[in-house]
Amino acid sequence: MIKKIVLTREASKNKLWQDYFSQNGFDVESIPLIETHPKKISLSLEQQTANWLFLTSANAVEYFFNEQFSKLNYKIAVIGEKTKEKLAEYGYKPNFVPSVYQSEVFLSEWLGENTSQTSILLPQSNLSRTIIEDTLIQNGHLVFPIELYETSFPENSQTILIEQLKLDEKRIIIFASPSAWKNFYTIAKQFSIKNENWRIASIGNITTEAILADGWEVTYQPKTFTMKHLADLIIQEEFK
Repeated sequence: MIKKIVLTREASKNKLWQDYFSQNGFDVESIPLIETHPKKISLSLEQQTANWLFLTSANAVEYFFNEQFSKLNYKIAVIGEKTKEKLAEYGYKPNFVPSVYQSEVFLSEWLGENTSQTSILLPQSNLSRTIIEDTLIQNGHLVFPIELYETSFPENSQTILIEQLKLDEKRIIIFASPSAWKNFYTIAKQFSIKNENWRIASIGNITTEAILADGWEVTYQPKTFTMKHLADLIIQEEFK
């Protein structure tokens, strides 16, 4: 059994899972490998009158609605349970939620229900993949992407991560986004490649693909792409 867990999400999102893993017998270290900062936005008339608003993360919900002061008339599509929950905090219910929290499934199912041309406002980060925008445009829809927030690698976390990896201890390192993985990899590749002491856990397919693309293995990925399912999978397997 490996009892050391490293959480790599933003600091505010690690607290719940620090407590959860600790209650289940693990030693937990929070090393946020990403941090986000909202950007000031001003919507054009076209963007304000788009038919749909696509929200792909809880950050997108928070930063978008914190900028808006009037009632919105968009139909809203979300990816992910946490995105849906964050949206509810602002008093809105989504008009569309995919059966699986993955961009490709989201697109396939939404496009299946929306065959006529429509317009879509797409708030995202500076590091967002372009698959949603590209696929919608290819299918004849009008897309308004806006850079809503920036994602970066906290400097103090870089120092902490280097010191932790030098210890060469057995640990499970959890990743919830390709961005967090890429920031980890810039540091970890300076150490023993594919260190046998490090088990990698990934929240879903897109993050796993980024990890595999760099030649690393993923030990844990849940069938349902949420932190709760990933945490429970790790706990179950490590206590066998």
